[in-house]
Amino acid sequence: MASLSCCTALCCVICLEKPKYRCPTCRVPHCSLPRFQKHKEQCKRATGPVEKKIRSALTAKSWESAVLRSLMLNPLLRQLMVDLDQVDDKANLMQACMQEPLFVEFVDCSLSIVELSQNTDP
Repeated sequence: MASLSCCTALCCVICLEKPKYRCPTCRVPHCSLPRFQKHKEQCKRATGPVEKKIRSALTAKSWESAVLRSLMLNPLLRQLMVDLDQVDDKANLMQACMQEPLFVEFVDCSLSIVELSQNTDP
């Protein structure tokens, strides 16, 4: 039987079944909703003040941007984001995504929102 450490990316950490859910905080896979919910109650990944500031700025300001909203309506961009979220080798997929003009436009727009919020905060 394979060790748990080599299997955790492909199967549930508890029963080794194929995962249907992933914790959005720590990315640990789970096979069922009850197991995921139990884990989620206990999961406490510490986020630093900078990360919290960027996340809050991005969520607050991003929906004020009509450009970003219109980009997010594009099915190709949405699929790229889903793929990027689910893939194990994020670096290679990110390189490929950066060749896609639509994705580059999304990244530029997101970064401009974050930079703008950092410049306006004391």
